[in-house]
Amino acid sequence: MQDLDLGEVEEKDWKCATFKQMVDLTEKTDEVIKAWGEGNAASFKGNAAKIDEAVTNLLDLEKKARLGGDMKNTMRLALEILKLLATVEQYSKVVDCVELLMKRRAQAKSVQVALIKTAKHSIDSAPKDQSVSLIKRLRDICQGKLHVELEFAQLSVELSTIWENEGKIKDCADIMLDVQVETIGNMERVEKLKILLLQIRLNLDVKDYVRAAIMARKTTSRALSKPNSRLIKIKYYELMIRYYKHFDNYWYLAKCWMEIYQSVTDEETKKDLPDHPLVLNPGKALSSVLVYLMMSPSKVTRDREQTDCAAFSLWNKETDRLALLKKYGEEKLAEQIALYTEGSGSFLQKELIRWPEFVSVYGEMQKTHEIFAEKETCWQDLRQRVTEHNVRVIESHYNRISIARLAALIDLTPSETEDAVCKMVTDGDVWARCDRIDGIVTFKKNKSSTEVMHDMKVGVDHILSQVTSACHLIQKEYMMHGIKMR
Repeated sequence: MQDLDLGEVEEKDWKCATFKQMVDLTEKTDEVIKAWGEGNAASFKGNAAKIDEAVTNLLDLEKKARLGGDMKNTMRLALEILKLLATVEQYSKVVDCVELLMKRRAQAKSVQVALIKTAKHSIDSAPKDQSVSLIKRLRDICQGKLHVELEFAQLSVELSTIWENEGKIKDCADIMLDVQVETIGNMERVEKLKILLLQIRLNLDVKDYVRAAIMARKTTSRALSKPNSRLIKIKYYELMIRYYKHFDNYWYLAKCWMEIYQSVTDEETKKDLPDHPLVLNPGKALSSVLVYLMMSPSKVTRDREQTDCAAFSLWNKETDRLALLKKYGEEKLAEQIALYTEGSGSFLQKELIRWPEFVSVYGEMQKTHEIFAEKETCWQDLRQRVTEHNVRVIESHYNRISIARLAALIDLTPSETEDAVCKMVTDGDVWARCDRIDGIVTFKKNKSSTEVMHDMKVGVDHILSQVTSACHLIQKEYMMHGIKMR
């Protein structure tokens, strides 16, 4: 290839960036690198004038190679500058040169990516008192440039790790908000998930639950179910447990523990994570499932579930609380946690659960399960679910009952009983009307005249159909035995 003397080319010929190679400066590049490159760093160290001269010579040739379309030697020269400065421990100048070279005309994106990667690697060996400022400057250079968004994310994670060790949690959460992992096409899926977990955790640490929920919705059950994501899946649902505990959302807490339980009892997970605490003790996950199901409301709509979390598995879309209690109460490991299995089984029977007896038999749960130690109100919430169960049992047997009698059956005072029934009516759990003057609770809804007439019509139609069927059977018998009908 014929060399082109760039000094003879007019400036107007370089107004537009071009990647067509017009020169080959390989020999010149080899000479300059040999004379001024990283190999001479030992002789340059401590001599600022020599270092500046070396950088100037390398930059001059880099310009000729860049404008001549010689991308291979452009990259060699640009990276040689950074390596030279890093070897002589001029880390601040490393970032200065990166910023200079990134802004130069006709600079290829591949060269810019290589510059950021080399500078990122170089400042890893910088003193701790300089590393934070260098990472911040390098991160600012990357910000807003799509071709280095991967490096921008990695620098953000590195900076947040340093600040987290220093206790600057709020600053960590703020800088991680700028990272949009879902748009980074050249990032590995596992790395994306790890950054996503970091973002969720930091937002939970600063109690920003709105942003934590937004970050949590950026993944799916399919992404978490990959073979190399088993540990990430467990960590993800542990973070979601922290999120739902803040809102006392026992239904979704149970769902999260179901996901963890299914994961830790999987044979492949046992092989990959043999020393994980939950793999060694899956009974903890199963007991948590049963406890949170007992504390969950009786009715949960699918709409609420879909809007709150998108990472639950397809098998985990069941909304029937009693069906789930039965399913997990029949697991093989249920025998190891008989206290929780028998306690949850009480809700499957259409019988009254007397609270004093329940406490005497299953009160040990309050001491052994962590949720009751973390929050005292959780035990009261469990009692509320027992009360709701008892009211539903009574509603199936009584049309009308006095408040005093109802209070005696569910072990509450009359005023507490009235409040409990009113709350269940408001939630749509039962239909009831309270007559405070007479002290009567009515569970049977009064029918309108139209409904009464409809029921009568249905009853008459049913009787007539039975009579018709009987007549046909009688006629059949007559015909079979040859008897003439009168």
